[in-house]
Amino acid sequence: MQNDLTKSVTEKLDQLVEEETSRKFGELNIINDVSVVGDGTLRIRFSPLSPYSPIAVDTGREIRKAALAVNGVKRVTVECTGHMMDDLVNRLVNREEKSPK
Repeated sequence: MQNDLTKSVTEKLDQLVEEETSRKFGELNIINDVSVVGDGTLRIRFSPLSPYSPIAVDTGREIRKAALAVNGVKRVTVECTGHMMDDLVNRLVNREEKSPK
């Protein structure tokens, strides 16, 4: 099941299109790792094309949204590596959306 889930998510992510180059993530090797860390819980590591990329947060959010759309995925943590502000990118990407009360 773990291999099937990581394979499905990786295939989905490889088809995403990088905003600045209009090329697929799979061509650009943006996704470094997709790992199952629990029941339906994934950790996805990615590296933006530039350590100064202004769209790193958008890229991370797009990765998270696409992974959550795959059947069997319940939670996703996205980790940005190689960006000058990767700590901030990670906090913003993984912040749980608050629903209005």
